[in-house]
Amino acid sequence: MDDLQKGKRLVFLQLGLIIVLALFPDSATVDQRLSIGGTVLLAVGLVILFAGFKGLGKSLTANPVPIEDGKLVTTGIFSIVRHPIYLGLLVVTLGLVVASGVWAQIIVWAALAMLLTYKMRWEEAMLSKKFKGYADYMTKVPALIPGLKPRNPGPKKPGSKK
Repeated sequence: MDDLQKGKRLVFLQLGLIIVLALFPDSATVDQRLSIGGTVLLAVGLVILFAGFKGLGKSLTANPVPIEDGKLVTTGIFSIVRHPIYLGLLVVTLGLVVASGVWAQIIVWAALAMLLTYKMRWEEAMLSKKFKGYADYMTKVPALIPGLKPRNPGPKKPGSKK
């Protein structure tokens, strides 16, 4: 399977998990504070998500494989987090979980978080190969959580696949 096919499968799985979260039935008795909190998370997540869309411009693609003529974006929201779209998706879907009051959804949300983490790491390996400055960018800007010190990937060992 080539990278584009793998990327399509990951996006399809991601979409499936998001649909499960969005369509999961709400609890009949949701505390109003949970409903408000979930709505606030949903709104914040959408702002982050759309800032990521806007920031990428013509480089935007659902597939984690970088497009041929894509540019490395390190300004705007990308100067705060490397993956605002993944962050936005996580915040939006956490908002759905909280607002629904159905705590079993946290399992689906955790599966989505693990999938996005895998997708993010795979994408970063491809971005590091495509863009000369990406490794340096990784040392300066956190992946998902603003203010969190970025993980230093360190020098690669000869023969290492990481």
